[in-house]
Amino acid sequence: MLRFKHQFCVALVLLLANLTVAYAQETALSDEQVKAQLGFITDALDSGRHRAGTWWYGWIGAYSAGAAAGGALAAANWNSDGDREFAEDMLVGGGTCALGVVGLLIDPFSPAAAPKKLRMLPETTPAERLAKLRRAEELLRECARREKSGRSATTHLLNLGVNAAAGVVTAAAFKRPWTDGLITFAAGEAVSLLTIFTQPMRAVRDLKKYEAGYLGSAAAPDAPERSWSLGVWPGGFSFRLQF
Repeated sequence: MLRFKHQFCVALVLLLANLTVAYAQETALSDEQVKAQLGFITDALDSGRHRAGTWWYGWIGAYSAGAAAGGALAAANWNSDGDREFAEDMLVGGGTCALGVVGLLIDPFSPAAAPKKLRMLPETTPAERLAKLRRAEELLRECARREKSGRSATTHLLNLGVNAAAGVVTAAAFKRPWTDGLITFAAGEAVSLLTIFTQPMRAVRDLKKYEAGYLGSAAAPDAPERSWSLGVWPGGFSFRLQF
């Protein structure tokens, strides 16, 4: 029992010491340092807002227009007097665009909205500025995570699956040649890649600068970059993945 009490006391002392260190680190920043760090993040988020909003709202608009146009053209040409294959292509293309709109809406692009969220917080006292700095750091990290997610392998695979499904529907459901299915797949994949690689990545770079310049830590090493290419021709296609 005596030994247990000794171990408990040691553990309690260590816990209190860690809490003290954490509190000291939290309050170690002077108000001038807080202002400098908060200013850096505020400027970084504001600088990336316009391009982030243009990308997000622009692609929502483009996909929405594609979905509406595809549906309208499919309906207008579906009867026996119209071009049935054209109508089928429009139906598949419009459906793929509609999925693109859904994907963007359920996973909003954080860098487009983060500056507004930060501006709403008060900063009239040192305590308010410190709290705002902590929230600013959270927002910057959230933006960086969202940007990385938009370029991740998971995003590529999801788009690949949707476009492959569109190709299968074109060939199998509408009883068209498989070359038509491959063309549908290639066209959809080209639009998906354009969406992915036009997405801004500024928050990722700004977070690295902030961590290196103000937190005294080097940015974590990036994951090995992956690249891949797709070639399509009548009767076949090639896929190459490089690590």
